Amino acid sequence: MRMRWITVGGLVVALALGTARTGFAQEATPETRLQKLSDELNLTADQKTKLKPILEDEAKQLEAVRNDTSLSKPDKIAKFKQIHQTFEPKVDAILTPEQQEKMKQIRQQAREKAKESKAPPQN
Repeated sequence: MRMRWITVGGLVVALALGTARTGFAQEATPETRLQKLSDELNLTADQKTKLKPILEDEAKQLEAVRNDTSLSKPDKIAKFKQIHQTFEPKVDAILTPEQQEKMKQIRQQAREKAKESKAPPQN
């Protein structure tokens, strides 16, 4: 269940940017997410410097939600989505138009993967 929350949004930045403990998004620290983004988007040193505090802030907020025992599962999912929606424009502002397009594809793939993991098994 915890993986679904992270997969939904985590891989997005993840991935997502980045990206929700067996999957990459769950295991990813801001540093590993930054490296993955750098590899996929060919980030410049300046972009990496600007993205690092954004990814760290996002990870901190996601962890706080993850650890908040007062929230129900649907509330946590809603918070994860809200956090990711807040950080997507911050990340995009640092990227070139070409990188933004690639990031859009990465996010879409993450969303599709998340939907597949939620789909009931087919007979």
